[in-house]
Amino acid sequence: MKKGARTVIIAVVIVVAAAVAALVLLPRLLPDSPLARMLPKPPAGARGPGKQPEEQFAVPVAVVTASSGPARETLLLYGSVYASREVGIFSSVTGKIKELRVQAGQRVGRDQVLAVIDRDQAGLKFANAEVASTIDGVVKSVLTEVGATVSPAMALFQVVDLDTVEVAVNVPEKRLARVREGLPAELTVLSYQGRVFHGTVARLSPVLDPVSRTLEARVGIDNPALALKPGMFAEVRLLLRQEQQIVRVPLAALVDRADGQVAFVVREGRARRVAVRTAFVQGDAAAVESGISAGEMVVVVGQQNLNDGDEVTVAEERK
Repeated sequence: MKKGARTVIIAVVIVVAAAVAALVLLPRLLPDSPLARMLPKPPAGARGPGKQPEEQFAVPVAVVTASSGPARETLLLYGSVYASREVGIFSSVTGKIKELRVQAGQRVGRDQVLAVIDRDQAGLKFANAEVASTIDGVVKSVLTEVGATVSPAMALFQVVDLDTVEVAVNVPEKRLARVREGLPAELTVLSYQGRVFHGTVARLSPVLDPVSRTLEARVGIDNPALALKPGMFAEVRLLLRQEQQIVRVPLAALVDRADGQVAFVVREGRARRVAVRTAFVQGDAAAVESGISAGEMVVVVGQQNLNDGDEVTVAEERK
């Protein structure tokens, strides 16, 4: 190649390189120059050397408005109905049943005569003896019949006091500190749908069952109409605590973090983390003593990944 041609080629290469450098560097050095304005702009999201993309977006969340009102903490237990008292009625003499004056299911009073016994023996005459009830109640069963021979060792009747009944329930060991005598209780049975019977914890066993680790409690209930029968299966709610006005939120709003239980409320379009002190939990709701005020919007969906100050958008307001 001739020297002149080589010189021309080198010059062209230098000019092209200079033009490319100008196209690349001029928009950065002189962004307002006419040439820079003529060049296509980089796509959105492209970043220059050493710069991170600045992407911010609002987190969609569902919220519930915290409400205030009455709330109760109850302990649900199950048990069976028992008569408050059940006694066997015996004869004090030997003889034969001459007369029965009651039948099963009949109400009787204390000292009411239930049967008459003929005490006569071969060649001997004795005055008839009477068998009377020792309590007010209902005849549960008649264990003899006219003409039967009886003795003081034989029970003739079973009489139960049903004006007050008891329900035996087993309290778990971990809940014993909350249960005491006199605690109010509510009772429902399958036989009376929608009807609630009211009573109180009448007595507590002094010892725990070593197998189930539970303590037997007896709930006493007035039963003047004899609606509750021994043997019925009962659902009992012990009323542990009752508040007339307390803030309530769905249990799903509470988040367990390393430093305790928290929730997120929406304030001016941002999530604000608040420490929550829970009074008690009942069903799927929590009664809150502090941290959340009535009327605040509490996040119930999307809160698990939120941080304090995150921008949020309310996608749903739940009732």
